[in-house]
This record gives sequence, structure tokens and C-alpha cells, in this order.
Amino acid sequence: MGAKVTLSNVNIETTSNAAVSVSGNVELIIAGTNTLHSGTDHAGVEKADDNGTLTISGTGTLEAYGGEGGAGIGGARNKNASNIVIEGGTIEANGGTWGAGIGGGQSAAGQNITIRDGNVTAIPGGEAAGIGGGYQGSGKNITIEGGTVYSRSGGGSGPVAAIGGGRVS
Repeated sequence: MGAKVTLSNVNIETTSNAAVSVSGNVELIIAGTNTLHSGTDHAGVEKADDNGTLTISGTGTLEAYGGEGGAGIGGARNKNASNIVIEGGTIEANGGTWGAGIGGGQSAAGQNITIRDGNVTAIPGGEAAGIGGGYQGSGKNITIEGGTVYSRSGGGSGPVAAIGGGRVS
């Protein structure tokens, strides 16, 4: 078991770092309305590329915005993200330019992502997947077990999955 952290009606905006950064096993409990904006190269909720699991739960609302190259929830630029579980809440994850909504940052993979419940929206930056890999990153082992999920492709100049990998040039 790891840390339990509750976000309750917070608004964090930074231009140089991650608004929230986690490593190891962390349960992020969402209460009220929360907005996180991260700086360049960082994810809105940045998960270290480690063996720990980030679990997001609760009944509140979370809007997470990655900076340029960062995922909305997951990896920073050039950082893979794995072991992300969403168990509840209303979650909107917005990747920065070339970052996945949920998953890898620019040039990074997103894997072992599970959505069990909640109302989840994943909006990537250009040429990234909504859930999975950032631009030039793969996406695998993505499971949707329940909840309502909206994910879209970042589009661009080549094929990009809404759920899966970003464009590989």
C-alpha cells in the first residue's frame, strides 16, 4: 500500500513544473472541482516511469492539462507512463502538444492503463493517442472495464489511434 492523497477544490497552475507529480503506489482521491495546469515538458498529473501504480478515485471532478510535450495524466516529455487505474470521478485529461490525454508524453509509450468506472474524457495533443502513446509512442495493455469513456485521436499527417499508439514517423 502506498500514499493516499485527496485533491479537494484545488486549482494549481505552474509554468515550469508538474502541477502534481507522483511516484510509487499512490491513490489520488478526487473531491470537489480540481484543475491542474503544468508547465512545458510536464504532465498535468505526472506519474514517474516506475513500477508503482497511480489509482484515481473519488466522486469529484479533475481537469488535468499537460504542458507542451506532456500527457494530461501520465508521462512527461520523453517519459513513458504505465500502471494507471481510474476507478471513479469525472476526469478530463488534456495532453499538451504531442502528449497523450492519458498515457505517454511526446516520444513516449503509455501502457497498463485501466478504466474501471467514472466519466473519462481523454483529449490528446497533435499526433498522439487519446489513451496510450504520445506522438511517436506506442500504446498497449489498455483496458476499459466500465464507466463512460470518450477518447479521440490527435490526428495530424498520419494514422493515429484514439486508443493505442501515437503517430510514428
